[in-house]
Amino acid sequence: MHTIAVAGHICVDVTPELGPTAQLTPGRLIEVGPLALELGGCVANTARALGALGVPVLASALTGDDELGRYAQRAVAELPGVTGRLTACPGRATSYSLVLEPPRTDRTFWHHTGVNCDFTGASVDLDGADLLHVGYPSLLPGLLTDGGTPLVELLGRARAAGLTTSIDLAVVDPDSAAGRLDWAAILARVLPLVDIVSPSADDLVSALRLTEPVTPALVETLADRLIGWGAAVVAVSAGAGGVRLRAGSADRLAAAGRVLAPLAGRWAGAARWQAPIAVETVATTNGAGDACTAGLLAAIARGADPRSAALVAVGAAAAAVAGRRPTPDEVLARVPAAGAVLGDEGPARPPAGPIVLPANQPRDRFYRGGSRIAAFRGDAAPPPNTPEDWVGSTTCVRGQDPTGRTVLPDGADLATAIAADPEYWLGAAHLARYGVDTKLLVKLLDAGQRLPVHAHPDGAFARAELGAAHGKAEAWSILAGGEVHLGLRRTVEPAELRALVDGQDTETLIELLHRVPVAPGDRVYVPPGVLHAIGEGVLLAEVQEPEDLSILLEWRDFDLDGTVDGHLGLGFDKALQAVERTGRTPAEVDALIVRSDDRAAGLPAAADEYFRLERIDVAGRAVLGDGFVVLIVVDGPLALEGPAGGVALPAGATVLLPAGCPSRQLHGQGRALIARPPAA
Repeated sequence: MHTIAVAGHICVDVTPELGPTAQLTPGRLIEVGPLALELGGCVANTARALGALGVPVLASALTGDDELGRYAQRAVAELPGVTGRLTACPGRATSYSLVLEPPRTDRTFWHHTGVNCDFTGASVDLDGADLLHVGYPSLLPGLLTDGGTPLVELLGRARAAGLTTSIDLAVVDPDSAAGRLDWAAILARVLPLVDIVSPSADDLVSALRLTEPVTPALVETLADRLIGWGAAVVAVSAGAGGVRLRAGSADRLAAAGRVLAPLAGRWAGAARWQAPIAVETVATTNGAGDACTAGLLAAIARGADPRSAALVAVGAAAAAVAGRRPTPDEVLARVPAAGAVLGDEGPARPPAGPIVLPANQPRDRFYRGGSRIAAFRGDAAPPPNTPEDWVGSTTCVRGQDPTGRTVLPDGADLATAIAADPEYWLGAAHLARYGVDTKLLVKLLDAGQRLPVHAHPDGAFARAELGAAHGKAEAWSILAGGEVHLGLRRTVEPAELRALVDGQDTETLIELLHRVPVAPGDRVYVPPGVLHAIGEGVLLAEVQEPEDLSILLEWRDFDLDGTVDGHLGLGFDKALQAVERTGRTPAEVDALIVRSDDRAAGLPAAADEYFRLERIDVAGRAVLGDGFVVLIVVDGPLALEGPAGGVALPAGATVLLPAGCPSRQLHGQGRALIARPPAA
């Protein structure tokens, strides 16, 4: 589980219970209710909500050495899931707010900044954190000197350590020192270093000195402006209007630290309105915005997509408004669809050992096949047009989420389970290098007919044109032989290639490619951009980058309309720019293949930057290396042995081994394929 450091504004909220007659009348005694003393401000509110959602929190702030400061230190120490890193400053007064909240009326704050004036971020300890959230910089004058230089330095320090960064704002009093600052200039300077920003519309209107009323159109404009200033993800809350969620480009998200960057492909370009969740009784509006932010951050820390993150955010806010702690149960009671992130009993727990997976064959694909996969696995005959088994998949069929994603035997989504405990699944070295991204998709593929001539874009093209986190390099280990077509035999000019596509001259297209016979045990690397087609009757295990991105040059004899589905929505003029048009010699094609009789166990070296695929011959015992592994038993039976005993694996078994799984010894007589992410 990722740990979130919450730093910045903290205060003690002093809240008298006000009746309908409460008012300021000189010389009169006004009857009021009991006084509530509670820790408030962003650090307390957001940390409290994150802890309730099961996220480990480090709380950093300044207090005075007065009675309120001692109360604040004790109160933070008692928050579930929160580790206090509060600094008591001698001779300074703790910040407090007198919260005036008459019935059916929004709050008024009488606020004393106190020691928060001294907060510059220099005291914030980032050790052990994966995400830094800075709360209410408009109430922290020390962060805003010299045009926000201390805030820039704090965020820069976090970014240099690989953390994802986040800030929230507060309403700016126009008559205060903060109200006289140029907030447009400050935000334009700061937001390139901020990965997630979650202000309210009122925060932004007051900071930017806008006079127009808050409308959905204004909220959309403000969210777009924050993206334009450099933020990666923006969530602007607008009270009864809901939350406007926006995300930037894949390139911006890919630079968003180890919590958010692995989600770039799912978040790039996101834009949605999320309606609020109604509650029967409004207990308080105090802390609702911070609970919304906490829900958003908790969901992102679990690897959620934009829709799920928005649902958790409004569900947490609704729980706070109802006067409840925003626990997973409370959020799920209001937003059952958030179960994809929070699960019925909170964050997903990792399994104790290797996970033997059933077939995961998306239906109604555009080409025939599937029976050879069933025979290989020993399963019953599948439905028609199920020619692919997506093994250990955190990837969906393009445009059909969640189809294609692996669901674990306990019902948990694999991507959600990994995000909940990434170090167990992927290992510390992988996390440090790649974040919460498996970098891997494995398939079994049965070509019931020759596949169409197609290619896949590389990473640069996919990020720039599609907002995807990866391109699609792939490699095959042949299980049942035949013929494949790989690489152009001669260079083809753009006009010629486009004419062949437009005319669906499939005979010429296939003849332009090298015909390559393949046998069981051969391994073939297909670089991005290289045209290829798999021949009828071939059964193979495929390892690839975790994307579903194909540029189809041929569709005449297939169940699809290539004029609509063949170009990734880019049009062929743009899509064909991702296709390699240079001819390859037979020797260059041979260099992409490792034959079955070659003593090398893996793929051609050029594939190493994308993934690894090894063949292991087991004669008694073979020891698997560390890290996340997808294992396919080609010949068996074999058994995986570990401290808790053995797991029998017949031929055709597909198995997930989390990095933390101790079962690393294969026993028996047979052969297995071991797919891994690139080395960390």
